[in-house]
Amino acid sequence: MSPVRLALALSLLAGCASTGSSNFLILESQSFGCGAVEGLGCGLALAPVLQSLDELDGVLESRVSWDGRTFRLELEPGADSGSVVVAAAELLECEACCVTTPRGEAAPAPAGRWFDREETVALSMHEAGVIAADFASEITAEVELDPAPAERLHALLREELEHAFRSAHEAGGGVARLWEELPSAWPRFEARLAEFLTPEQVQQVTTIVRREMDE
Repeated sequence: MSPVRLALALSLLAGCASTGSSNFLILESQSFGCGAVEGLGCGLALAPVLQSLDELDGVLESRVSWDGRTFRLELEPGADSGSVVVAAAELLECEACCVTTPRGEAAPAPAGRWFDREETVALSMHEAGVIAADFASEITAEVELDPAPAERLHALLREELEHAFRSAHEAGGGVARLWEELPSAWPRFEARLAEFLTPEQVQQVTTIVRREMDE
C-alpha cells in the first residue's frame, strides 16, 4: 500500500475527528517535500494542490504542515468524508516533486502551525534563505571573497531568490513558474554584483550560480 493510501486508510479509521459542527480529515503524502531543504514542504508545489483541495465538494479549507507531509482538511457539516478522501487521494498521489541538490535543513516546525494556500509562501521564503546561505558559502570559498563582499553577496542572493519565489506564488504557484521567473532576474543580479565585485569576480559568481542552478 502506498504512503498516501496507508494514511488515507488510517484517517478513515481514526483520523476523522469531530470538532463542534465541523469534521477534520488528516491525510499524509510523501510527494511534496522540498528537495533543496530537508524537513520542509515545497511551497510552490503545495500552493496549487491546496487550492485544488479547497475546491473539492465538501471541503471548507485545507492546510498543510511545515514539512509538507501532513494535510488537514476541514469539512463542511454533513459532508461525505469518504468521497472527500477518494477525491483527495487523486490529488495527493503523485511523483515526488522538487528533486534537486540538497542545500541544508529546515528550521524546526512552528508549534501547532498549519499553512493554507496563501501561507505556503512562508515555506518558500525559508527555502530561499537556506539556498541563498548555501550558495553564498560555496561562492565565497571558491571565489575567495573577503568578509564584506561575501556578506553583501549573501544578502543579494537571498533578496533575488525571495523575489523570484514571491513572483512565482503570485502567478499561481507551481515549481515550473520559478524557473520562468529566474531568467528575468539575471541582468539585475549581474548589475548589482558589479556594485561591489570586480568584473572578473562577477563572471566567476554568475558562472557558479548558473552551474548550481542547472544541477
